[in-house]
Amino acid sequence: MPGSISPTLSQFIRDRLPSLEQIEIVLLLRRDGTRAWTAPEVSAALATPPESTAMRLFLLASNGVVVFDGSSGLPKYRYVPGDEEMMSELQSTYDERREALVALVGGAPADPLRSFADAFKLKK
Repeated sequence: MPGSISPTLSQFIRDRLPSLEQIEIVLLLRRDGTRAWTAPEVSAALATPPESTAMRLFLLASNGVVVFDGSSGLPKYRYVPGDEEMMSELQSTYDERREALVALVGGAPADPLRSFADAFKLKK
């Protein structure tokens, strides 16, 4: 249940990783922080729909969790080291209490396109 996740991690997830797919993408990219991934590579590694994966990578790059590199022609994404204590907590929570993360983020979104559109809403 979400109560087993620390308040700090819960807030981080709500603010920056609001879907299980985004959490899984960040953890995948973090495993090899030196590698740059294309959206199709991430999609294949996680067995997720390519369109959804590309959208999630864009959102993660928009909020600074991953970095976008388009210099090679094909967009690539790489993990941005930051709060490693938080990321370690996220990894251990994912490994040990994945169901708590699912409960916190509400599982898979019903409409990935709506989630994408919502990312552009201006906050007051």
